[in-house]
Amino acid sequence: MRYVLANWKTYLGGEQAAELLTTAQAGLAERFPAGSEPPTVIVCPPFTSLAPLDALVDRRLVQLGGQNCHWEPEGPHTGEVSPRMLAELADYVLIGHSERRAAGETEVDIAKKVAAAAEAGLTPILFVGEDEPTSSATDEAERRLERGLAEADLERRRVLVVYEPTWAIGGDRPADSRHVRGVVEQLKYRLGDLGAKRPEVIYGGTVNADNVDQFTGIDVLDGVGATRGSLEASELLRIVERVASAD
Repeated sequence: MRYVLANWKTYLGGEQAAELLTTAQAGLAERFPAGSEPPTVIVCPPFTSLAPLDALVDRRLVQLGGQNCHWEPEGPHTGEVSPRMLAELADYVLIGHSERRAAGETEVDIAKKVAAAAEAGLTPILFVGEDEPTSSATDEAERRLERGLAEADLERRRVLVVYEPTWAIGGDRPADSRHVRGVVEQLKYRLGDLGAKRPEVIYGGTVNADNVDQFTGIDVLDGVGATRGSLEASELLRIVERVASAD
């Protein structure tokens, strides 16, 4: 496994975010000294925290990501952040999260954002998944993948995919590992068809330090994503340790 994605959503103001990053980085530096290769830890704070964290981050240990972006490089788009602006502070950007879709973001919007972010030098993190745990779950996740990548050139640009079953977010337990394996295998197969040289898919949806081992045992997964499980340094470090031990 390679990735740990920490989506801090609308939690942690600038001072709290800086304290968490500082503590987490100190723990990572202790666990992964110079010369070793830690998992790729991607922290996505609220926009207001990106600048202060950019001044503190050690990119050997942590990468920064935005939680959203517009598709235009600039213009009369009040309240939006362009990919070019975001690329001054971040390495990655979340696109198509289920909460954004629920707020009205369309498949067309998502496809334009993925392509624009990639062209700006960011790595898009595209969220796909199904709304209900039905027999058509794989088909629904695959359709969202194809639509989200409709304008992206995967032969030239890298996209990281998160399999996020909407029904598992914020619940008491994540999706069953057998179900996750089946969907992820199909998503990776489709990514290869679309031109990805190295298809990468991580699982997001109620991952924490207590259940992460359920996913580190799924060899087709490239990592995990967490929200509540990443809001305390001790919990985030436990998740990173478990992902590192799965290599």
